[in-house]
Amino acid sequence: MRFAKLFCLCSAFALLPIAALAQFTIGGVTDKTAYNDTATLTVNTQAGYTYSAMLNYKSIAVGAAVVLNKPDFYELRVDATNTSSSAVTSQYLRFIINASARAGTEMGLPPHIPFPVIQSSPAEFVGARLRVLVPTNFPTGYEIPVVAWVVDDGNHAVRANGVLAAAGQNSIQLKRGTGSGFLASNQPPGVLNYTPSVGGISSNKPVNLEAGTVWTSVAGTLSGVTTWADQSRIRVTGNLAIPAGSSLTVGAGTIVLLNSGVNITNDGAVVINGSVEQPVVFMPNSRSQPWGGFYMRNSSSSLNATGAIFVASGAAQSGAPGHRSEQCLFLVDNSPSILLSDSAAIYLAGQLGHAYSGGTFTFTRFLMQRATTGGEYTGASFTVNDSAFIECPDDSVNFVDGDNDGLYFVNGSHSFTNTLIGWTKDDGIDSGGSGYGPLTYQSCWFESTFHEGNSLSGFKNVYSRGTVYFDCGQGIEGGYDSPTGRVENCFFSMNKSGVRQGDNYASFSEYTGPMTATNNISIYNHRDLFGFNWDSSSSGGWTNNYRYFFASNNLVSALDTNYPNNTLWNPAADGWRLANLGGVGRAGVGFGNRGTALNGFPDGIPVGLSRFCTNQVTVDYAIDGNDGTHTTGTLVFPAGLTRNYIPAPTNVNGVLRVALSNPVNADVTAAPALYFQNLPAGSNAAVVLSPFLAAWKYWDDGSEQGTAWRGTNFNDSAWSNGVARLGFGADQAPLGATLRRFIQTNGVNTAVQATNYYFRRSIVVANPAAFSSLQFRFQRDDGCIVYLNDKEAFRSNMPGGAVTANTFASTTVSGIPAAMTYYTNLYSATNLVAGTNVIAVEVHQSTFNSSDIGWECEVSGVPAGGGSLPTVRLTQLGGDAVLYWSDATFGLEEADIVTGPWRAATPTNSPSGSPMTGTRYFRLKK
Repeated sequence: MRFAKLFCLCSAFALLPIAALAQFTIGGVTDKTAYNDTATLTVNTQAGYTYSAMLNYKSIAVGAAVVLNKPDFYELRVDATNTSSSAVTSQYLRFIINASARAGTEMGLPPHIPFPVIQSSPAEFVGARLRVLVPTNFPTGYEIPVVAWVVDDGNHAVRANGVLAAAGQNSIQLKRGTGSGFLASNQPPGVLNYTPSVGGISSNKPVNLEAGTVWTSVAGTLSGVTTWADQSRIRVTGNLAIPAGSSLTVGAGTIVLLNSGVNITNDGAVVINGSVEQPVVFMPNSRSQPWGGFYMRNSSSSLNATGAIFVASGAAQSGAPGHRSEQCLFLVDNSPSILLSDSAAIYLAGQLGHAYSGGTFTFTRFLMQRATTGGEYTGASFTVNDSAFIECPDDSVNFVDGDNDGLYFVNGSHSFTNTLIGWTKDDGIDSGGSGYGPLTYQSCWFESTFHEGNSLSGFKNVYSRGTVYFDCGQGIEGGYDSPTGRVENCFFSMNKSGVRQGDNYASFSEYTGPMTATNNISIYNHRDLFGFNWDSSSSGGWTNNYRYFFASNNLVSALDTNYPNNTLWNPAADGWRLANLGGVGRAGVGFGNRGTALNGFPDGIPVGLSRFCTNQVTVDYAIDGNDGTHTTGTLVFPAGLTRNYIPAPTNVNGVLRVALSNPVNADVTAAPALYFQNLPAGSNAAVVLSPFLAAWKYWDDGSEQGTAWRGTNFNDSAWSNGVARLGFGADQAPLGATLRRFIQTNGVNTAVQATNYYFRRSIVVANPAAFSSLQFRFQRDDGCIVYLNDKEAFRSNMPGGAVTANTFASTTVSGIPAAMTYYTNLYSATNLVAGTNVIAVEVHQSTFNSSDIGWECEVSGVPAGGGSLPTVRLTQLGGDAVLYWSDATFGLEEADIVTGPWRAATPTNSPSGSPMTGTRYFRLKK
């Protein structure tokens, strides 16, 4: 049935007589063509026809140019209907826009840049505990390595994100339950009480820092049986060799300090008897002086390590085999064996390993973090449980096309269980080359890879069950030659392609490796299921590869007629299913930005969840700018969705605050506000003449004050005085001074109700000619009229004409969001005088029995001309006082007293900060 449908499409599009197409042409693009970065298409029309044009199943305009600048694969169908005969003629075009900056590595796909880590909710850590590897005794003057896992009772990683923190120590970002880092090297001798915590769970790890470490120097050949006792301090000054038949045993707590470039040739047996409580550390003098690595080149050589931490190997940056040239921690040949338990290899200058031919690798509770790649393995055998391979080479936004894979398997038999692979610039695991062998993944987790989570090629047989593929370029991809891929009961989300049969490239013939996807949840990907091939030289080129892609009984977020035997995801009805794949009922929510420029968010300001949720999550947002920008809304994350976007304001001129609040089924787990600045350089930045939170005189007894109160000579000494925000009522929190309210007895007004309230404030302006206009930014409940030096500047929510104390505002302001809305008005500065100026305001209620009133205002002078040096400005946004300035080449400094000492201050565009206490002075320095 599917093939019959395909034949009909070919008949409609490919076999039409040329004359039938005469009534329209498509300009700018041609069928089966790739373009770099942009393309412009035009559906040219003529009278007597109506047209329908669908681009990727969405309607586009006809008769006008349509500019496309998003890299992707496009399908264009145009139908022209003769208005007289109703005859329909169609054209069907397929074309690609590639991102030239990605060097052709993602043909037909949008480039993928993973989200930054969103920290988890405390609820995600419930029932978990910390397992921390850190030496209990350590020499002073060296960085102290720390490896941490968040685990359950079965020692399986809990897939939570969080910052492992301890007072006075470097923090460590944990990703999906694991991470590593270093405590600073400048710790004094004595006991360091390291008490790390994350997500409400903690550990206590005292470290005894040795006052005077005595090192035993070692180099050369270690023949026979060599033992380094527990707590040994070994300095390796030259290359070591352990001949065949010889052995080296390393006792718990031993620290091995290796000189730069030192290698260990192990043709015998190395046994490392560390533990979680007493790890053995192999490290250089500093990470900037890496040591070499292990060479293991015969079948009798072995390395069996428990509780070992390998730091900063890989001194030689060229000459190594495989896709990368850096030296490996483990370079093996002729099938040696490596067994690592409760161990880690962190912050390597090179690769984790390489196998020329064979090798048995058994990793249990092992962490590889920060290597150029996990390495390339031919004929090897991997058995991996409860481990992680992350950050090749780091977690950053920049793209590099440099084969920075987590692991690369040419052939061999491999098995992974409960293992995390992610944050790689290329693939998580590349099952590459034209080799053979089975690979199985059970309950694994692939995340944040620029290209594939798992790519298949050659003639391998790959089976993945119960595994998560999250935020990858493609979840799993069946590539060149004829690999067999099967995914079952897996979860794919936020990938550009969930399950893919085919490849990013057009340089191979038809992809004939079968890919079978059954009983998966593939939702909220750019394409949940994708089987298009590009190569025009084969019969399968530029078509869906139905013969080799079998997708059925999957839940998908968008139905695709190419793969009809699947079901649409229903978040409300199906959300519970995510619990078996790592979904939680309550997640963390936070901003997902990697930059602070508004023009860097074409889709909006990103907000993400720490993990997919079985429940719907909502979070409110508010946008406030000192130019009067004010927007509020709510983001909704149906079950399974983890990314959403706040519409980014345009034409912002000033400082912008974007804040999150009121999450449901989530917790805001990072700074709740972001700040953006778009200011012209020099003196074009507005100067605050009257700030928020200023003191105002006010009169609130409801009596008529006439007009004299507006003038500069009015005596307001009898008026009350208060600090804004001024008002009363449920809508007016937080309040400054409290205005008088009418009194009620038995629910009846017994005093005069104030319909109108009067406010005055004096400001001093030395040089009025410096300003072209005044910007008033204010909150009013309900309406107001503003005067400057006895002249009306503007009115807001008030009727025209003369007013009295009993004149009502035009409409009612009701509820906190409306009462806290900022309004902006510009007024000419020509009415300013040198010296004292008076701002006078009357605020009117909308009804006689209104229960609230509010007033707050900031007045800024917009400079005339430009060219002067920038100055520090202060504005209130939301509940924050924000410092800003208009020239990014200047840095902000602060001091407790005006004479200093001065120190660098926290940037205003930082998403975090601490409440300020006491007096603080600020200045700009270039």
